[in-house]
Amino acid sequence: YLLLDTSASMDYASDGITKFDYGCILTASLAYLILQQQDAAGLVTFSNRIESFIPPRAKRGYLMEIVHILEQGRPSGETAVGNILQEIAGKMNRRGLVILISDLLDAPEEILKGLRLFRFKGNDVIVFHLLDAAELDLPFDGNILFEDIEEPNLRVTADPQAIRQVYRKVVEEFIEKMRKECRENSIDYQLLSTSTPLD
Repeated sequence: YLLLDTSASMDYASDGITKFDYGCILTASLAYLILQQQDAAGLVTFSNRIESFIPPRAKRGYLMEIVHILEQGRPSGETAVGNILQEIAGKMNRRGLVILISDLLDAPEEILKGLRLFRFKGNDVIVFHLLDAAELDLPFDGNILFEDIEEPNLRVTADPQAIRQVYRKVVEEFIEKMRKECRENSIDYQLLSTSTPLD
């Protein structure tokens, strides 16, 4: 299964490609590779609910169905990665490879609970943690109005220079927690910035 986060937070881009578009290209590429090996590929897109579900199959032409769903999708809805992972894992009845593509902007414990459930059921799990370069570095200067993509009424004006050091520390701690917990649960973890060429 390829699990693609389509919540509103994935619509962010500081320069160039959004996390959502990057995730779609990554998802389509992985589906292509899986199907080329004559293995079954399935797709689940989700925000705070399952948006689309294509069961795993290895038939010819299946890639076009997956790409069609990706083309139709638009980021919307609140983030609920942890709850969705637990819901999907609860419904899975055959073992395989589960690939999560998300910015993981949700409660870490809930996400890890869902990932552990996949492992408990005998699945191999890979997490592609997508973040925009600006989310990693906070490169802005001057007073900036920050607006929550999922809650447009939530706005904060701040001087990035004054908060940059603390911000980077919090982000690094979050990434390290996810990396460490994944490693301890035999889950492959890969951080990807949207500034990194996919090839």
